[in-house]
Amino acid sequence: MRNLFLIIGLYILPALAEETLKYTVYFWKIPCVDITMTINDDTLSAHQTINFTTRTKDIISYFFSVDNFYKTEYDPETFQLLKYEKKIKQTDIDQKLKIEWNEENNSFQSGKINYKREGITHNIFTLFMRGRSMTFDSLDTKWWKLDHEGQLFNSRYVWIDSVEVNIDGDKYLTDHYRLDLIPSDNEPTQLVEKTDIFTWGIALDDCIRQIWIERGEKKRILRAEVKVSGFTLTAELKK
Repeated sequence: MRNLFLIIGLYILPALAEETLKYTVYFWKIPCVDITMTINDDTLSAHQTINFTTRTKDIISYFFSVDNFYKTEYDPETFQLLKYEKKIKQTDIDQKLKIEWNEENNSFQSGKINYKREGITHNIFTLFMRGRSMTFDSLDTKWWKLDHEGQLFNSRYVWIDSVEVNIDGDKYLTDHYRLDLIPSDNEPTQLVEKTDIFTWGIALDDCIRQIWIERGEKKRILRAEVKVSGFTLTAELKK
């Protein structure tokens, strides 16, 4: 019997591999938000799940509090979004949202709302994972469809250069990209009246997004930066 449990354990553990990455977001070099991104690779279902949490530091919470959770399930071969869920607790809103892909009729369902999407459709989190899974020459300037809570974008990575990034005194060679999100001509489907600060900010029209992805086997996102209206937010990996 003990051998049977050992065999079952050896089978299940690789099927439930997990990677956790922690980041700190800085505003004018002031640490303001903690981010945790956990990727679960469930080979039993052939899907992957991304859990993404954002929490403001204590001192920042006095001015604007954020304790938000986002969960994405997707196909790791195509990066097709299958399920998306968020639970938002921030100063100005308390919100929940669920979106699920219906492959039979090529549409997303959120409550009573149903809207079509033709072809492979990412969300921002599966787009991050695509960036981690491809070489810079195969990723550069390719267009991908992205659903952002009912609004369709055309998205692409634009390779800028290969540079070393310093993380806590250690240097890593990275591919440095600009990340473009261009609204499509499709009429947006309104799923919520007001969205959370991350979902709102990442898709602003005048936003410049940059991302540095580690070269080599791990291909971790080491740094991400957003510039909007003269303000810069930078997320850096914590070792």
